[in-house]
Amino acid sequence: MKINLHDNEQPEVSMSPLIDCVFLLLIFFLVASMAKVKNKDISVDLPESEAAIQLRPHDNQVVIGIDPDSQLYWEGSPCTTNFLLEQLRDLCIEDPERQIRVDMDKEAPFGRFVEVMDACQFYDLKNVGIRTFDESYNRD
Repeated sequence: MKINLHDNEQPEVSMSPLIDCVFLLLIFFLVASMAKVKNKDISVDLPESEAAIQLRPHDNQVVIGIDPDSQLYWEGSPCTTNFLLEQLRDLCIEDPERQIRVDMDKEAPFGRFVEVMDACQFYDLKNVGIRTFDESYNRD
């Protein structure tokens, strides 16, 4: 179909639909990137510390949890001691410098924490820290 244009008419492209599409794509990618963050935290009453170094958690760290009943958690899921040892062994082989964070309830038996630290030392994992209560991160 031929479009009849007069001498002074120029074809126009409307930018409004294009801008709408760009904003929709931007929103989609922002939401999609936020959805990939896995919640590895468990519900524990963390010990308080006045001298702790405040570091923000990141997706690359491994989280080991210990609840008040001595139950172990690997990345937010309950696990056995043998499973934890297998995961630490695999971590030692794959990435020995990977950061490990221990989330331990302040009422948990200290002996369980010592077991976790001994396992990390056995597999020569040295980048281990314990999470303490922080007002800016631990909001209810």
